[in-house]
Amino acid sequence: MKTTNVNGIELAYDVQSEGEPVLFIHGAIWTDFLRPLAEQPAFRGCQRIRYHRRGYGESGGPAGGFDMQAADIVALLDHLEVDRAHLVGHSEGAMIALVLAASYPDRVRSLALLEPLPSSSWLAASDFADLLGILGPAFEAMVGRYQAGDVAGAFDALFEPTGLDWRAATKAAGPGVVDQGLKDAATFVNGEASALVEWSFGVEQAATISSPVLSWGTASENPINPATRAFLYELFPQREEVILESGDHFSVATNPAAVAAPIAEFVSRHSAAHRTNADPQQPRFRSPRRLARPTNSVAS
Repeated sequence: MKTTNVNGIELAYDVQSEGEPVLFIHGAIWTDFLRPLAEQPAFRGCQRIRYHRRGYGESGGPAGGFDMQAADIVALLDHLEVDRAHLVGHSEGAMIALVLAASYPDRVRSLALLEPLPSSSWLAASDFADLLGILGPAFEAMVGRYQAGDVAGAFDALFEPTGLDWRAATKAAGPGVVDQGLKDAATFVNGEASALVEWSFGVEQAATISSPVLSWGTASENPINPATRAFLYELFPQREEVILESGDHFSVATNPAAVAAPIAEFVSRHSAAHRTNADPQQPRFRSPRRLARPTNSVAS
């Protein structure tokens, strides 16, 4: 990867191909978790930009809050001479994408949100407030195991309550992903976890976002999923929505082709060229869609 200095740190990034700029924002812990997604043929014809968030992978630290990380992205786009980009954010990366789109709306062409964690302020006032009783202990258990020197056990404590298999997912994401996550665990545990739980974002902040929004989710039994869908619906009533049947939060790594197809189609419809030639009478948003996962795409 190449590096550039942004906000006092060296930020590692990779750019593939030319065309409509699409920036992939990875979630917690694993820097290259979205690499399989970005490499999908569905994004052929796009300028695919990946980077390692501060404190992770080949980027310098320390960790920073969401406002700082949004500023990092803007600086990276400036370095690459990209005026506006389509954002594809997964998990914590989707939360950062929301902050970026609210703070710098003129730099975002479209927003694909892949299962962000609803903000704690929203959860506390919603019908899903009981989730705080799951998330809080899970984060506490993660910190306890990490401090005891059991990094893998810390990941187990974080993901097992929602039925997610991080070992299979990181293996599917490619070589080096497991080791990188273990090495950089301190960035998340000590630098980001508390901010993640305390994050506050709601309708007032979302009102500043003018770009088209896609909510991507799965039909798994993860108790967070219905809360995330309700959260994004309240923030963006006219958002587009895609639900992947039989998938889960880690399908971005284990089944990237199925995840990529509707996102790439969304990006294409909201590209600069398409918007220039679009029929002004055509609706800007589409109704929610449910997608079946191809049976031959399950990762081993």
